[in-house]
Amino acid sequence: MNRRSLSCDWTEEDRRTRAKWMRAMAVFYGCAALFVFGFILVTRSSSVATNEAGDGHTWSAGLQGERMDRNAQISGKAR
Repeated sequence: MNRRSLSCDWTEEDRRTRAKWMRAMAVFYGCAALFVFGFILVTRSSSVATNEAGDGHTWSAGLQGERMDRNAQISGKAR
């Protein structure tokens, strides 16, 4: 039993058709990946903590030193 080579000589039209199909598959799977990534971003819970003090801000980054008292007096005032 002789072994024969299963090679195929592709024509220029075959190469173009394959390139078109590969490009179309890359676009399709790229769009699907972006859709899945966007869906995950929209549906996951926010990692930013909510501000329970209710001082008009909708969120708080959790930085303790950033909050200032509006009624605090300035010490060391020039007289």
